[in-house]
Amino acid sequence: MLTRVLAVAAAILAATSFHFYSQNGQLRAQLADEQAPALARAQHLTADSMENQGPEIQRVMMWLDAFYKSPDGLQRPEGLWISGHPDYEGISAWVFDAYLRNRLNGLTEAEAEERVATAIKKSEEWRTKHPPQG
Repeated sequence: MLTRVLAVAAAILAATSFHFYSQNGQLRAQLADEQAPALARAQHLTADSMENQGPEIQRVMMWLDAFYKSPDGLQRPEGLWISGHPDYEGISAWVFDAYLRNRLNGLTEAEAEERVATAIKKSEEWRTKHPPQG
């Protein structure tokens, strides 16, 4: 009798396990199907949020150029120019990777600029130009 009860319980557990395994596979497939359109929608929303942002990007690049020149910044006399051309690496890192990411996450222009300044102050170039006193 006990053997029969255990066999029935094992059969029920096996059937339940199979059911949940199958359901899990279906949910994973459904999730994969939904991710592509969600990503496309997120990209479109991000692109739409960038409409008419030209003046802001110009302001942040002028701010960054001034910060690069400043005694508290990177102390570069030519600011965002390096070896006769724009500092593409700096513009890419600080404007597009740092500033815009912070703006898209809801920070104000001033808050995003402050985050960029803080990040620059952690860079090797800044530490070289601002050695610890004492």
